[in-house]
Amino acid sequence: MDYLQLAIIIYIAGMMFTYLFLLYLLYRSSNASRRAVLFTSSIFFYMSAEAIDIGYILFQHGSVLVEPISLMLASIPIFLSLAVKDKGFWKEDWVSSTFLALTLVIDELAMGYSYSAAFGPHMNPLVSAVSNPAFGIMMLIDASFFLTMSRHNINVKEVSLFTFAVSMAFMPNIFRTFESSIQLVGAVLSSIIMIVNIVTLYLLQMRRISLNAQVLSLSLAGFDFIMMLGLSIFASSSDLTFLSLSMIASMVWYFVLIFYRFSDKKITYGLKIPILFVFLINMAELTMGFGDSVMGFNLTNDIFSAHMMNHGSSMMRSPHTNPFWWIFPMNPLSMTLMSFHSVLMVSHNLLLSSFWGSYILVMMTTMMPFYVLMMGAEMLFLVYERYKRSRPSCVKRWALAIIVAMPIFVWLIPYYTNFYIFGMSGMLVPVTLLGFSLSMIAISVASIIFGRRAFCNTMCMSAHMWTNVYYDQFKAKKSSKFWEYFRWVPLAVMIGFFSYWVAGEMGIVQFLKLGSSILNPLDLFGMFTLNYVWWFFFFMTPVFGTYSCARQGWCGYGTFTGLFNKVIFKVKSKDVEVCRSCNSVSCESSCPSKIDIRKDVLSKGFSNRISCVGCGDCIEACPFNNLYIQDIRNVFRKQPNNGVRGTT
Repeated sequence: MDYLQLAIIIYIAGMMFTYLFLLYLLYRSSNASRRAVLFTSSIFFYMSAEAIDIGYILFQHGSVLVEPISLMLASIPIFLSLAVKDKGFWKEDWVSSTFLALTLVIDELAMGYSYSAAFGPHMNPLVSAVSNPAFGIMMLIDASFFLTMSRHNINVKEVSLFTFAVSMAFMPNIFRTFESSIQLVGAVLSSIIMIVNIVTLYLLQMRRISLNAQVLSLSLAGFDFIMMLGLSIFASSSDLTFLSLSMIASMVWYFVLIFYRFSDKKITYGLKIPILFVFLINMAELTMGFGDSVMGFNLTNDIFSAHMMNHGSSMMRSPHTNPFWWIFPMNPLSMTLMSFHSVLMVSHNLLLSSFWGSYILVMMTTMMPFYVLMMGAEMLFLVYERYKRSRPSCVKRWALAIIVAMPIFVWLIPYYTNFYIFGMSGMLVPVTLLGFSLSMIAISVASIIFGRRAFCNTMCMSAHMWTNVYYDQFKAKKSSKFWEYFRWVPLAVMIGFFSYWVAGEMGIVQFLKLGSSILNPLDLFGMFTLNYVWWFFFFMTPVFGTYSCARQGWCGYGTFTGLFNKVIFKVKSKDVEVCRSCNSVSCESSCPSKIDIRKDVLSKGFSNRISCVGCGDCIEACPFNNLYIQDIRNVFRKQPNNGVRGTT
């Protein structure tokens, strides 16, 4: 480091101190007006101009004539402050808040440019201004500063804004000039912080039905999506332009949310808001899953299997020499491109190959272990929130069972297909005919003992995605007789695919091929049902309701396990007469599968329909504590203890 570079660091540090001091005075002022904001902005513009000029003249060998021109431009806000009509408190003025936000972003971009001119990277000036550690440090300082300013009123909103800003401080472009290991650490930290941010957005949507909360949660979900789209573009092409622009736009909006006082008036919580929020948040999760999986695959193999990457032998799958192979086993981008070109070579149809490529893109992203871990972490926290809020009942205990069971299933128990990596499937234990048979026997026995909930409300991701405290509010209002008949169609399709795979494994038939790729029936069924159809209905939860897979019956595997509800499992009534005289029928309104529980109980004393997932919501909702679940643990009891609300 030479003297000029050292001087740049000292200059940027001094600018940052001055910047925070002036911002503190303005932010804490109780009577600052539009003129005060314009005057302060002019000081920030002077500092910005000097930072750009120093970097341009000293390190880019630019002309000193830019100095007087830039200073004249920086003086514009001062002249505006003399001419503009003054207005009340600046935090209640949209124009003042937005102008100050733009000013601060320009100031930080100027400091970032000055640093990049001295130390690199030397790319497009705008991209370089964002893609360096100085910019990341400034975002950390900003986030910490404003969180400290709110130290007496730190709530979910403040944490959400803090994590939103901090996540940008560890984006991969910040560490562009560093070695791969540091880029990997930064990417992991950014992902963890982004996951926390998404959880806070869920909590904001759920807890605060006000204009302020909705603007914050919806807008941050949208900007999270845009930034993660930029991350995916960078991971796929090494182009930082979109990611840099998305970060700049996100910074501007972050400062607007900090400065401007949006109204706290209550608003009507219709269907449009949750549909938009769920769409944006899930698109953010999908793009983050894809971008981080591709980047994690490339970075970890560059660090631990560089010789294989150089020879192109590890472009599709990570070798076991890579200690992170279990979380980045495949490259979703390479698999998508391979699928696209395979179909194009066979069909010569660009539209068909584009559709197949996009289909594989979604499949590969949602089956990656990183994506499963990310979604699992978010949903488990929301299940924990449900656990805390539930009354002492079977719902509370079953929520705890979900929290414990899902990690075990994801990491230790293989699924029924090698390719569908729902956790560690086919990675620790290859899926063979014997393993497949044992798996089917195990789930059948568990379903006989505990009912369909042994799978659908414990191990399946549906339990986490739809039982948690946010999505639980979107239960369907009614069902239809059509689904009672339709459910047998997906079950028949599943049996057909399973039988075809078994016959292929036994050498009776040969699997079909698409180009050079073998179409494994289990892979096709698992990917289409669980990574495509299921995710469509999850995206549309506010429309279709929770547990649409069980209510509508399109999950053949769930219907298969539901058949065992007819053996031991029952939702029983302690006293049928209590149900007969009940006017609320809360059990049916709380049921996500929309089962006619009261009708079943009045006719035979219990309900054990195939569509029942055993979530226990009906038991908790019963105002008379009159329902309980019967399974293997209490099948020999004549009736449950009256003091216990249900049995898990």
